[in-house]
This record gives sequence, C-alpha cells and structure tokens, in this order.
Amino acid sequence: QSINQDEHDPTSYRKRVQAWVDGRSVAYEDTSFITGDSPIVLAVNTDLGRNGHGGYIINDGEGDILVEISDDGTNYGGQHTLKDDEILELTSIVINRVRLTWVTNSSYRCFFI
Repeated sequence: QSINQDEHDPTSYRKRVQAWVDGRSVAYEDTSFITGDSPIVLAVNTDLGRNGHGGYIINDGEGDILVEISDDGTNYGGQHTLKDDEILELTSIVINRVRLTWVTNSSYRCFFI
C-alpha cells in the first residue's frame, strides 16, 4: 500500500491527519480546595510554554467545582459543574487557561498536555 493510499480514507472521502504534541505536560493538585482558594486560574500556556491540547480534571472531593476553559487566556467558555468523583476529559481542544471556582469544599487533580 502506498503512502498516498494510507493518508486518504476512501470510505468518507477525506484525508487522514495525524496530530500530536510534544511530550511536555503539566499537573496541578489541591487536596483541600476551599472558598479562600477560589477562583484559581491554572496558567496552562505559561507553564507548558504553549497551549495545551488535552488532559483531564478530576474532582477528588465531596463538593462541587465549576470549571471554565479559555483558549485565548482572556475569554472563558461556559461553566461546567464537576461533581464528586467525576472526571472531565479534554481532547482536541485549545487550552490556554482553566479557571476553577469553589462551590463546596472539595479537592482536585488536573493534567494537561
């Protein structure tokens, strides 16, 4: 099979694209996320030296956390409620900053690539 055949999908008539990022990652954790810590802005772009493109946010605590994602570092999308033991998986998205807002006492772990 030729390279040309490998990169084209004859079933849906589109070109396959391989996407990847370098191996750098950044992690954040707070085992006692309380009202005085809120809101916290995770500066993914600053800490990675580029925008993130995937990762996860885990709510390890009993309370709720509001999650907002910014692709440009200024404007944020909608608020997403992350409840006890929920995981928000992020793929194929531009992540410049993440804002976490306390709702009730909780804890979190985040990982971005």
